[in-house]
Amino acid sequence: MMAWRSKRCGFSVIEFMIAVALLCIVAAVGVPNFIEMQYRAKRAEVPANLEGIRVAAIAYRAAHGQLLGEDIPRPDAFPGKRERPWRGGSRFDALGWEPEGTVRGSYTLVVAQSDTFVVKGFCDVDGNGEQAVFQGTGETRVIPLTEPEVF
Repeated sequence: MMAWRSKRCGFSVIEFMIAVALLCIVAAVGVPNFIEMQYRAKRAEVPANLEGIRVAAIAYRAAHGQLLGEDIPRPDAFPGKRERPWRGGSRFDALGWEPEGTVRGSYTLVVAQSDTFVVKGFCDVDGNGEQAVFQGTGETRVIPLTEPEVF
């Protein structure tokens, strides 16, 4: 007598639904983390540029014996999440600093006394209206003051 064999090809509907459910769970966890990593990478531009401004201000002070006589304001108001070209013709030119390429952040240098200064950078890379703020001085490296919540 011949044994009856079941020839099973493919997946059942239940197996397919389980696979789809698992993919949805992985996507629900992975996509927000991926988006947050993108925002974190875009915010990383600001501390790097602030460190460049800080070093340029220290070099200017060493070369001229003093800092620039007045504050260097942000070239424009708080930028959104889009990149934009750097506008030349600001007091940053006198300092001898200019970023490479486009920027997402906004920068300022405030002269506290004749030999002390504070550099600040602002950015809103996710466009939610909350600014990430970074600060450094002539004596301290750049640190984040406020950073948007990580979800």
